Amino acid sequence: MAEARASRLLPLGALLLGALLYVAIGAGAARAQATTLVRGQVLYEDVPYSPAGQSRQRVARPARGARVTVHGADGEVSTRTDGDGRFALEVTLADPLTVEAAADVRWDEHRARVVDRSKARAVYRLEAPWRGAPVELVARADDGLGGPFNIADQAFEAFAFYAPHVRTPGPPLTFEWARGEPFACGSCYTDDLISVGGQAADTDEYDDDILLHEIGHYFVERFSRDSSPGGFHRDRQVDPRLAYGEGLAYFFACAVRGTPVVVDTYASATRVIDIDRLLHDGEARANMRGTSNRRGDGALREETTAAILWDALDDDDPSEPFDRVSLGRAGIMALLVRDLAPTDAPDRGPRGLDLTDLLDALVCARRVPADDVQALATEIAFPWRPPACAR
Repeated sequence: MAEARASRLLPLGALLLGALLYVAIGAGAARAQATTLVRGQVLYEDVPYSPAGQSRQRVARPARGARVTVHGADGEVSTRTDGDGRFALEVTLADPLTVEAAADVRWDEHRARVVDRSKARAVYRLEAPWRGAPVELVARADDGLGGPFNIADQAFEAFAFYAPHVRTPGPPLTFEWARGEPFACGSCYTDDLISVGGQAADTDEYDDDILLHEIGHYFVERFSRDSSPGGFHRDRQVDPRLAYGEGLAYFFACAVRGTPVVVDTYASATRVIDIDRLLHDGEARANMRGTSNRRGDGALREETTAAILWDALDDDDPSEPFDRVSLGRAGIMALLVRDLAPTDAPDRGPRGLDLTDLLDALVCARRVPADDVQALATEIAFPWRPPACAR
């Protein structure tokens, strides 16, 4: 009889154990599937500047398109900030949670990141614990984080400017920077990498015009074309191909910012170029117009190319009767991306892409009246005559 009772109790015990396991597993699954809404805002401190130099102000700006990652005990998930630097992300991660923002931005499929050249190229980032309330992450200028996030935001601004006019994104763009660390070139571009100078005498992490100038070289390499041989180019007349490549990069910076004034700040001075009026630190210098030999193959300043592009972009100005060309952004981008980019585009004057070819393309590709283009060339004393366009 005892054996019979035991045999009847075994199934009952197994049933009770199974029920307990079911409840425990179900409760665990419920806990694992509970979601947490993590939200907040990412800001960075900008250091504004003007022709008078950098200010001592710190202005909080949204970190747009920045990568935000929520880390948990059992994994991580990521999202991007919106135009106000805000983010919201539902996660099912186990506590504790940490929110991280990185100087890694994306506009559509166009991407850029800022890495620390002194730390195995790690992307600049900041983080804060999640405590249940909206979190605000601020990249402080004095902590050496505001600069990288400003660099990243300039890339976001440039992408927003040109991305609608190109078919596919280029390779990810990388910036390398470290506070107090100089580069021999100051700031320069090569092969999808922009080296940004951080030396105290000439920091560039807040010089938006200089950053956009270097991004302009990336844009030209990936979506347009130049024939620049490289070399020193500042404040002098140079090879027409170098003047074209550098002038185009300065124009790009001005077009993105919507101003013809380029400002480069130094520790105790500024360099100010007005590409519309062709002024250097407020002065009209003789070598900013014309060429070294009064021919189209002569050396010229980069600002001369930038001036033509700016006049072709902007609206007609009653104070500039010579400027009757107004392509707007779409027309300028079509000129650079479609008309001048092909390697078999017409080449007149010095071998390679130069100002002569740019002026020719305005007439032959953009169908701007030759007299209007001639007026632009005459204003800057550039020796050019309309081409015989192929039909």
